[in-house]
Amino acid sequence: MKDTQTLASALLAAQKALPSVGKDAKNSFHHYAYVSAEAMIGACRDALHGAGLTVRRAGWKYDGSPEGGIVNSTFVLTHGPTGESVSDEIAWICVPEKGRPIDKAMAGALTSSLGYYLRDLLLVPREDESEMDRRDDRTYEPRKAAPARSNSTTLVQNRTANAPAQQDAPQTAPAPKATPTPPKAKEPATATPSAFGEVLASRPAKDCTWRQGLRVTKVGQGKPTAKGGNRYPILFATDGGEQWASCFDQTVMQAAQDAMGGDPIEAFIQEGQYGWTLYGIRTTLESTQQQAAPIAVEADEIPF
Repeated sequence: MKDTQTLASALLAAQKALPSVGKDAKNSFHHYAYVSAEAMIGACRDALHGAGLTVRRAGWKYDGSPEGGIVNSTFVLTHGPTGESVSDEIAWICVPEKGRPIDKAMAGALTSSLGYYLRDLLLVPREDESEMDRRDDRTYEPRKAAPARSNSTTLVQNRTANAPAQQDAPQTAPAPKATPTPPKAKEPATATPSAFGEVLASRPAKDCTWRQGLRVTKVGQGKPTAKGGNRYPILFATDGGEQWASCFDQTVMQAAQDAMGGDPIEAFIQEGQYGWTLYGIRTTLESTQQQAAPIAVEADEIPF
């Protein structure tokens, strides 16, 4: 190539040398052709090398959790004859999904970020939509935000005495005022619940839901986990029978133990492949005043 004595002139020559990249792959599910990241990387590399340019990923880091995050990469464009170079920072989202755990999602993010960086660098025109643009996302729904985290019991006044049980996590409010002592009567008045207590784990999962009408019947001894905590087996009585749940938060376990043998409670549950995981307990205050004695759980009764 001519006129490649500087990095800028070499980049211009490389852009002129690559007018487009042909589609080399096909989506077998939606039946369309697209340009794969590997084809884009290979074509751009040939154009860059022909102009005396090289590209390398100088480093990368992952900012996030096992549930998803951002892959940040640093790419360096270098002009071989002069040694002149320039670097760019590229961020690419990394989201695991069914059939693609975090390691595969991270590898895909690294490949895709390189392909799109090279395409932008050489201004490769799009002959058609990319695989990502053609992806059918009509059924996609954003993940719901997790409820406010709390380790302590929160008291919230009910708006009306006959209001149904609330479905969502309550907002923090001042404790209810003490009810004046009613005058003596021949027939004692029935106590109306004026508040409920709620205990949540410090880090509840994002896909938990509140389940109503459960009764805590057993709470087992904690078993050590590989991460240094304890797993507590808790047995719930449901309308359809019984259901074991794992609990990894001692405060939530204690709340479940306090509610054992009492009135029905609401449980903040995550349903997984191996059963339930308990992240919170919600009870009416009156239902926890009369607590049953803990029931011993034999080791062979616990299914995990």
